[in-house]
Amino acid sequence: MELKEGIKQRRSARTFNNEAVEKEKLEEMLRAAMQAPSAHNQQPWEFLVIQQPETLAELSQVHQYTAPLAGAPACVVALMNRNRLKVEAFWQQDLSAAVQNMMLQAVDLGLSTLWMGITPIEEYQKKVKEICALPEEVEAFGLFAVGYSDKNRFKDRFDDARIHWETYS
Repeated sequence: MELKEGIKQRRSARTFNNEAVEKEKLEEMLRAAMQAPSAHNQQPWEFLVIQQPETLAELSQVHQYTAPLAGAPACVVALMNRNRLKVEAFWQQDLSAAVQNMMLQAVDLGLSTLWMGITPIEEYQKKVKEICALPEEVEAFGLFAVGYSDKNRFKDRFDDARIHWETYS
């Protein structure tokens, strides 16, 4: 698939069928994530893959928008490891670039994803840290439901009114 097609086809899926996600596809998604740029090449990311239904059910209770995890075959927890930070101010940008790569790779593999934010809400971070038994230096950035979905429909979101050339007008 060409990149522009993958970008157009990427959608947030809230329902998934029961088909398990192959380990090879999850690894390929994470390889793509780790190719992202990062400030000062700090690469602060780590990833925790969850496929146990019990843990997915627990994570689905973190906040009102994580409920789709209860029906997802897999979740990637995007993590930041403080021991890897060189410039703390940019780690959220680093992780955002990584997870966008991951989600686009998922589309290319025929998978759908849903990004559910955790950072910067301390209550959510604490819940995920507890459920996933994360060490002190590791923080959850986001939860990403991964699976197969038949409800992925293209919608053209281009709006030329949001583009400004040379000056904002």
